[in-house]
Amino acid sequence: MLEIDDEAVERMITLSSNKKPTDQMIRNTIKSLNIKTTLTLEELATVFKSYYKNQSDSAVAVSLGDRKKMRNVERARIKLGLFRWRDFEMPFDINEFLPAIDAGKTDAEIAAMFGAGKSTVRTYRQLIDYHEAYGAPDVPVDGE
Repeated sequence: MLEIDDEAVERMITLSSNKKPTDQMIRNTIKSLNIKTTLTLEELATVFKSYYKNQSDSAVAVSLGDRKKMRNVERARIKLGLFRWRDFEMPFDINEFLPAIDAGKTDAEIAAMFGAGKSTVRTYRQLIDYHEAYGAPDVPVDGE
C-alpha cells in the first residue's frame, strides 16, 4: 500500500469540486501532495486544468512540448486523483487481480499469474491504491 497523505488528498478533492480555482490554489494544493514525478509544478497544474477540459494525456504531453511525456502525464493525473474509465481497463481480470493484492502477493507473483510485466502490475496496484485514497471522484465519460 502506498503512503498517501489523507489531508493533502482531502485538499485535492475540495479543489476538484471548486468551480473556478485560481492558478495559485491549484499549485498550492498539488504541491501539498508531494508527488514524485519528473513533471514540474507548472506542468502538474496544466495536467489538472487539462483534465477538466477533457483533454487526453497525449494532447497534454504535446502541449507540454514532448509527446514522450504522455506516460508521465498519465501517472501524474492518477496521483492527482483524476481518473478516467479507461484507466480501469486492465489487461487481466480485475476479479482475480484484487484478491491477489488482498492476499499479499507481490507484483512479481501477480505478474507471473497473468503473464504480465511487473511494472504493469505495479501501475495497476498504484491505480487501485490512489482510487481507494480518493474515493470515487467524478470521472468524465467524454474524452479519453
